[in-house]
Amino acid sequence: MDKFLVTLGGVLGGYALVKTPVDGTVLTSLEPVLDLVGSLSMIVFAGVFIVRGVRSLFGK
Repeated sequence: MDKFLVTLGGVLGGYALVKTPVDGTVLTSLEPVLDLVGSLSMIVFAGVFIVRGVRSLFGK
């Protein structure tokens, strides 16, 4: 169950990085970096969800 929560936290954290409004703040120049890191983390952790689901489906 711990691994599930960590993976879910990774996906939600990536989503938060992408959706965080940074207009008008000091972080405005970092917006492309935050979008890239957030997108990559969502892709990686969603891939982990898929791999674990397939592995549990086949009983490994």
